[in-house]
Order: sequence, then structure tokens, then C-alpha cells
Amino acid sequence: MSPRPRRRTQAERRATTRAALLEACAECLLENGYAGLTTAAVVARAGVSRGAQAHHFSTKAELVVAALRHVSDQLAAEIIAELPSPPRGVGEAQLELLDQLWRLHTDRLFPALMELWLAARTDPELRAALGEFEHDLTRRIVAFCHQRAPELADRPEFGSFLATVLAALRGLAILDFLDRGEELAKLWPGVRAQLRSLVT
Repeated sequence: MSPRPRRRTQAERRATTRAALLEACAECLLENGYAGLTTAAVVARAGVSRGAQAHHFSTKAELVVAALRHVSDQLAAEIIAELPSPPRGVGEAQLELLDQLWRLHTDRLFPALMELWLAARTDPELRAALGEFEHDLTRRIVAFCHQRAPELADRPEFGSFLATVLAALRGLAILDFLDRGEELAKLWPGVRAQLRSLVT
């Protein structure tokens, strides 16, 4: 006689519900934008009750920022899992770092973040919630840079260099919104070389 399947604990059920809400919210945000996102649509896609949604997230702003954090956690785990052993040469490490930051801005995270940046201009509640996420994301990017290219991240000018890199990446990534992905792929190697030249 086979043993009965173990019943999930309340904590496990809560975690499952929360994950379903976050995934559904991220998908709705990417498909419909922040203005077109409703908690009713998220609940329907997640297959949970409105009460369950309200229990986990009391406001729409809280839900979407948590969903963005969920996506960024997934992406960070994927990037780290796929990374090779640290490159041997300094130049190789710097180029790899730029490529990973580029991937961060051409994944589904950046379009969702762009949606929220625009919406936050006129939504104080969203702006406050998004500010905390932004600070955390920046800290994680800086920590990643220190891990993968410490000789670069330890330089006095690293802060201004990183600000320049992120501005360039975010400006280029907007081309993706205009269905110009092929042009973007052709531009990136040259832009990468220009950015690399700033620290040689």
C-alpha cells in the first residue's frame, strides 16, 4: 500500500499562492502595461481568490513592485547559474560584465521596469514603492560588478563609469520597444567596445 501524499503546510500553500500572484502580475504588466493592469485580471490569471490577493498585497503598487522583484530574483539566479568560471584576463572580465549587464536590460525585467518608471511620475504611492526596489537593484548590480570584475569595481571612477554604462544600456534597450531588435544586436558590439575603452 503506497503511503498517503504529504499534505502541504499552511506556509507552503501561502508561498504557492504568492508565487502564482507574482508570476501572473508580471505577465499582465508586460502584456498590458501598468495603466492596463488590474488586480482582477491578475487574480483571474493566477487562479486565486480576491481575498487571497488582498491578504498578500494590499495595493496594486505593492503587488507590481513585488512582481518586479520576483522577476529580478529569477533573472539574477539564471545569470549566476550560467556564468562560467571567472575570466582569466582583466579585459575579458570587463567585457563579460558588460555583456551580463546588457542581458539584464534586454530581458523581460527592463520593459516592466520602464512601464513602472513612467507610471511613477504621477503616482506617489508607486514612486515610493519603486524607489526602494531601485536602490536594492543598484546595490545588487554593484555587488555583481565587484564579484565579476573587482579590479574595475575598486577603481575610484567606478561609480561614474557604471552610471554611464547603465544610461547607455537603458537608452539602447528602448529600441526593443520599437521592434528594432536586429538593429540593436548589430549596435551592441560597437557600443560595448566604446564603453570598454572608457576604462582602459
